[in-house]
Amino acid sequence: MMTYIPPTHIETPDGLVNILQLTDLHLSADRQKSVAGCQCQDSFERCLSQALSENIRCDLILLTGDLVNEVDMSIYQRIFAQLSATNIAFACISGNHDVTDELYTERPFSERQFVAHAPDTRLLSHHRIMANGWQILLVDSSVPGKVHGDLPLSTQLWLTQQLTDCHLPTILVLHHHIVPVQSQWIDAHMADNAEQIWQVLRRFRQVKAVLCGHVHQESYCYHEGIHVYTTPSTCYQFKAYSDDFAFDENSRPGYRWLQLGNNGALESWVKRLDTW
Repeated sequence: MMTYIPPTHIETPDGLVNILQLTDLHLSADRQKSVAGCQCQDSFERCLSQALSENIRCDLILLTGDLVNEVDMSIYQRIFAQLSATNIAFACISGNHDVTDELYTERPFSERQFVAHAPDTRLLSHHRIMANGWQILLVDSSVPGKVHGDLPLSTQLWLTQQLTDCHLPTILVLHHHIVPVQSQWIDAHMADNAEQIWQVLRRFRQVKAVLCGHVHQESYCYHEGIHVYTTPSTCYQFKAYSDDFAFDENSRPGYRWLQLGNNGALESWVKRLDTW
């Protein structure tokens, strides 16, 4: 296993921190494997390449879960090698597919089997990054053997401690969404204890944003005075506002940029692959 030291501090000369979020890669040991007509490895590489070729400096790459579609050490080795080759600081957290193998996917959902796995040790659980006057808090919402998420008491206490100790503008980063996206089937698999998390967050006015993956679609809302973002997958997309599972064949893979100013300003936007 390659040595990996996650970033804890980021400083830039112009007072801006540019963050690239990539999420829900769903990579397989077979690089050529396709899901819903999307070759996930190729699509991830194209998203990464396109983002880093834009006219914006990238200071931090965040991978927000479901890095793999099958729990296999060789896939993580490949991903971490590709990220290391960029020479840009990066950090990764778990999604449900990073701790759960889903078997018999050709069957109806209720008939599938879910096998629990421990997360790769390089995927972060409770991690803080200080970035030019911002605090970025990464937590693990995955539950081995399950699709839904959960943020246990230990995580709630850790968040409370970080927010009590530091009053800088803060972003919370996790895989599972904690605000419904108005799609019944995926909202059934959000973080189970979302309201308990909001009970923590609403106590601290310095929390400016929550950043999630999991839903394979772009969404935004302003909830409890906090910006809440979900981001397109780097591979296939789910149809928005659909109560039943459905792919969105008209939406391209994408990624999100966040730009943090040292004056507390936050901007964010989504980009899609130019060609597909």
